[in-house]
Amino acid sequence: MKVAVLGAGHGGQAIAGDLTLAGHEVRLASVPEHSTNIDLLKAFGGIVVEGITSSGAKPGFAKIALITTDVAEAIQDAQVIMVVMPAFGQEAYMKILSEKAKAGQIIVFHPGYYASLVFAKMLKEAGREGELIFGDTLSLIFAAKTKGLGHVNIKAMKSELPFATLPSINTAKALWVISDIYPQFSPAYSVLQTSIDNVGAIVHPITTLLNMSRIEHMGPYRTSHYDVSPSIGRVMETIDKEKMLITKELGMEAFSFMDIIFTIYKVKAANIFDQMSQISAHNVQMAPGDLKHRYITEDVPYGLVPLAAFGKLLNIKTPNIDAIINLACMANAENYWEMGRNLSTMGIDNMNIKEVAQYVTFLKRPEA
Repeated sequence: MKVAVLGAGHGGQAIAGDLTLAGHEVRLASVPEHSTNIDLLKAFGGIVVEGITSSGAKPGFAKIALITTDVAEAIQDAQVIMVVMPAFGQEAYMKILSEKAKAGQIIVFHPGYYASLVFAKMLKEAGREGELIFGDTLSLIFAAKTKGLGHVNIKAMKSELPFATLPSINTAKALWVISDIYPQFSPAYSVLQTSIDNVGAIVHPITTLLNMSRIEHMGPYRTSHYDVSPSIGRVMETIDKEKMLITKELGMEAFSFMDIIFTIYKVKAANIFDQMSQISAHNVQMAPGDLKHRYITEDVPYGLVPLAAFGKLLNIKTPNIDAIINLACMANAENYWEMGRNLSTMGIDNMNIKEVAQYVTFLKRPEA
């Protein structure tokens, strides 16, 4: 299959290398402003994959079919287009896709963080609403890190990865194609569920902020299981309860943090601390070097802030979610409430909750 991978960070390199080793024709691209890794990978001609592969192919050097900063060239004739990057970098690719992507191509924001809602608004403004099939995953399929120039280590793979399209009536059609690449993709209720249930919004900012003194004194240091302690686990459980209230009021089945971790890692426990301590993929990793890491700069404005906005729409108080957002704002001297994604940037600010449900299911907008 011809696959375009847009984004050459940890996740993009892991997916590009993995799919190449599985026998697919992969085009890896970044926009010129994100070209540093692309320029290096061009010199190598490919990526050394270490660890595991999704297909069982032997890890090693993956010669990528095309490495370029011309995104339009990379997506030409690709059956699947995967946008693999933090939420704060997605819109540069959305703009190109809104102009150059063709009907029949499947676009996957991997992971999403409400990307499909933002992209749908962009397509409507471009006069292309309803032309393309696109959707979001809940998370990255791999736990992977680059290990220097052109070298990526895939430590683990999700056992199951929820995915949904906008509108969700297209999910089965998209999965029919994507399952040839990653059969681990499974249908989610909607793109609201894949974004709200992204566990990164809970684990990343909470563990980073509650270990901020150590991070700022030591810089990046070797951690185990995100340095979750029993008390940090209880904070995560409190945030999770507010998230589940929102999910339930949105009319979706409410999956807890622990439910989702079991889905993707098949690990059960009595509480979040015990469960996190059992995930082998998190056994050895590095802490962020500072608080400007994406664990804050992505997961707060693109994960927690939209969640609080849905709480407000539903008249659900979210004092604990708000507290984590405010702590991040104070720690980084940033106003994350005004950054990232909100109901307006997602194109649903003039909808009530019933209208939002109709929109994400059928792409049906409320009558003027």
